[in-house]
Amino acid sequence: MNLPVPVALPDGLLWGRAVRPPQLGWDGRRYVGPVLIGSRRAAVDAQAGVVAVVQNGQFLGVVAMSAPYARQAAADLAPEWAAGGGKHLPHVSDVADAGPSDYRWGLPQTSAGTAAQVAVWCLQGHVSVWMPACSAEVLAGLRLELSQLLSVAPQHIRFAELAGASAGLGLDLVDTVADAALLSQAVGRPVAMAQQTRAAENTALVLRALPASARTAVAERVASPALPTLHSDAPWAVRPSIARLLSHPAAVALTHASAVTDGPILAGSLTTALTGADVGALNAAQVFAQESLWFEQAVAQGEDPLAWRLRHLPAGTGAALARRVSDSAAGPLPPGADGSLRGRGFATARTEHTADDGQPEIRWSAWVAEVAVHPSTGQVDVLRVVAGQDSESLRPMQAAGVVQEIAGQDPLLLANTRQLFTRADAFDDWKSPAGDIRTDITTVTAPTALAHGHGQLRADGVLTLPAAAAIANAIHDATGVRLRQVPFDAEQLRLQLAGERAEKPVRLLSRGAAWLAIGAAGIAGLASTAWPAKSALPLTSGPDVSLYSAQAIERGRLVAAAGDCVVCHTAAGGKPNAGGLGLQTPFGTLYSTNITPDLETGIGRWSYAAFERAMRHGIHQDGRQLYPAFPYTAFAKMSDGDIQSLYAYLMSQPATESKVPETRLAFPYNLRPAMAGWNLLFHDATPFRADPAQTAEWNRGAYLVEGAGHCSACHTPRNALGAEKTDLKNHLSGGEAEGWTAPPLNDLAGGRTPWTHDTLRQYLRTGFSPKHGVAAGPMAPVVQGLAELPESDIGAMATYLLNLPGRTQPMPVAAGSAAAAAFAASANAPTALRHLNGERIYQNACAVCHEAGSGPTLFGIKPDLAANTNLRSATPDNLVQTILHGIQNPANGDLGYMPGFKDSLDDKQIDDLVAYLRGRFAPGEKPWPDGVKTIRDFRRQRHP
Repeated sequence: MNLPVPVALPDGLLWGRAVRPPQLGWDGRRYVGPVLIGSRRAAVDAQAGVVAVVQNGQFLGVVAMSAPYARQAAADLAPEWAAGGGKHLPHVSDVADAGPSDYRWGLPQTSAGTAAQVAVWCLQGHVSVWMPACSAEVLAGLRLELSQLLSVAPQHIRFAELAGASAGLGLDLVDTVADAALLSQAVGRPVAMAQQTRAAENTALVLRALPASARTAVAERVASPALPTLHSDAPWAVRPSIARLLSHPAAVALTHASAVTDGPILAGSLTTALTGADVGALNAAQVFAQESLWFEQAVAQGEDPLAWRLRHLPAGTGAALARRVSDSAAGPLPPGADGSLRGRGFATARTEHTADDGQPEIRWSAWVAEVAVHPSTGQVDVLRVVAGQDSESLRPMQAAGVVQEIAGQDPLLLANTRQLFTRADAFDDWKSPAGDIRTDITTVTAPTALAHGHGQLRADGVLTLPAAAAIANAIHDATGVRLRQVPFDAEQLRLQLAGERAEKPVRLLSRGAAWLAIGAAGIAGLASTAWPAKSALPLTSGPDVSLYSAQAIERGRLVAAAGDCVVCHTAAGGKPNAGGLGLQTPFGTLYSTNITPDLETGIGRWSYAAFERAMRHGIHQDGRQLYPAFPYTAFAKMSDGDIQSLYAYLMSQPATESKVPETRLAFPYNLRPAMAGWNLLFHDATPFRADPAQTAEWNRGAYLVEGAGHCSACHTPRNALGAEKTDLKNHLSGGEAEGWTAPPLNDLAGGRTPWTHDTLRQYLRTGFSPKHGVAAGPMAPVVQGLAELPESDIGAMATYLLNLPGRTQPMPVAAGSAAAAAFAASANAPTALRHLNGERIYQNACAVCHEAGSGPTLFGIKPDLAANTNLRSATPDNLVQTILHGIQNPANGDLGYMPGFKDSLDDKQIDDLVAYLRGRFAPGEKPWPDGVKTIRDFRRQRHP
């Protein structure tokens, strides 16, 4: 009997986490990666909050009461792996320059948006899956995969949609569902999982064109002399789920890609690391390489590429569609009036598909693309696309009345078109679906399909398969330059064009005159910046928010989340962004402003020019100099697009009338005009510039950390005038914020417990790392803001922070016996009584939640104090703050709350407890001095 799947998630939901080997590989038939030889399974199985540790072949995972418990248990498993069989293929970057005939199809490493979450319940031979919405083809493949993984009949697998969830990448989603299914089958309970980000070992699919002399006998039998033949070192099939590879390592059936039947792919015998390549990526890579080869072959033969390609198409529906598309695009190309180069390119694709009735179906699609290439910049504008398809099972669209729908609403077509190009400002990409491709799109259909009427085309992915090749061929037609790597790189195109069109630049000024002009401009700029009197900018009646697109407002929301605007601009108990929060500084208390669009007390009448001036230069609309407690020194690094989007978002929010207290500082800090001199000395308003020597991910992380995230505002020490110390030694080397110590970020890969990319990404995403502790104090709301950002942005920040200059080698952690001896020595010291008092307090007030492996689970996770970085800090400030005030606003609701002890412990008791915690859990560190005065000062302060 088939069990219906309720839409609501079941009660008693558990959380799972899978543990991956350090490498993953397969040869198309079996798993050949590292094998599991040991783990701390028994110890972890006994931990509080852990339901079960599951091992099935090489698959290792945990099921726990909550997501933080699952992450902590997975980290504590400490698996040991031994090398498996098989020869691994070199990383794709090692073979990128193997030959001029290689084609590379880039694969995304992480999903855009929040990682997908799924839930699976395996019970009595039936499987219920709750997951984000996805296509029927993905569900069909997932049903087959789960059937083979769990040995369950396909008809006993049911799916329910999780509304509002992000589907992520195809195979990443399959991996997540398969992991949850294997864990649920082991415990017989519903198990939820969040998609685990994994670094892709291969970042591109590489296809190599083979000359006729290198073709095998098999290829000769299936290929005509004119047909391009391609070779791939990787098995050309969609890999199984990682759960099936690890749990059934001896033999794993292939799940082949739907064949692109216009030419053979010859798979090599080497083992490949696992990629995120789904059917769409495999097909798109093959079409790109094949259709590019057709074009090149025609040019080499002196033939018209379009006529050459049409002549070699087999007779039938595909040929008729291709001719109709080419006829629709016929006519001379207009010359580029702006000095651009114009070109036209053609490509077609054919795929096999299983229709709803189970019968095989051949689908054809064809594209003609017209482009304009700007030689000075390498920018490519897709001016026109004529696209056609002939799906029999899907209803085709008529050309009339649908151009606007495709161009403005179809995410598949727009996304696939936009993703063909890299962007020079890749650091400024919020993964928002901004439709910035200037394209006139016409659709045509084959005559045999017209009888079916018109409907939605966006479900038919075959339409976009020829896009990359058609545009690459058009670029080739316009410039003579062949781009062999997708995404296309405008800078690479510009450099190649510069080499072919090298022209001597015209010297307008002599060298001396040029230097004089530069010097004069610089002096004028400095004078303008330093001049203390700034004019007020005119007030407006308020912006017309309807002029801003939903994409721009969403982008602004993400910028605001990254910058934690609401944290500083919301008073306790007040409305969001209405201002009034008192910020304690060494120079006095400053009150944050109302940044809602209220016309009288907010920024509702500010023009964009006034807003942009405040963000970049720290100048109020009325001309007043702002204090750098408002971190315009960091916001100045933001791009124009981000500042504009932030303005749009803030102006679209509810207006709140709220007059905030006036900031009054003592002399001489009350002299706002003096800030002009401060800016001259310490402020650089230059926007962020990407480092071409670094990756796009590193630059994205740098942009977020140094710009909107303004991490240095808290994590960098300041000089006597309140300016950040920007030299290499001091930048991000630690600072203070609201009575808390902000730890150094410039040596995360060093120290006694080095951070890894995964642990840092997890901490930034959830506010918890089993090896480093829980985010508290001012860091908790930072994590809450970061929770809104795409997973790729969190990974980029981790990449940047772990690759800052000045990193040191990790310090060895003291062995357990040495740590015990050090603690015993401290207990025998003259401070033994202090330690005994501290231990008694710890056992009565703390052990129930913090003593690993004992007692019930009362609040969220059970943090291991031995891993808490606050106990190894140079000062006890953060530890004292946490003991006094607890954690009332955790970074993540799953972490639970910690009560404060300011009303139940006196200053001496807290000092004894602090000394005990330092001696027991950080025995290698020097004891802190008597901290009663510090505790008394913190007790008197208002808790942030």
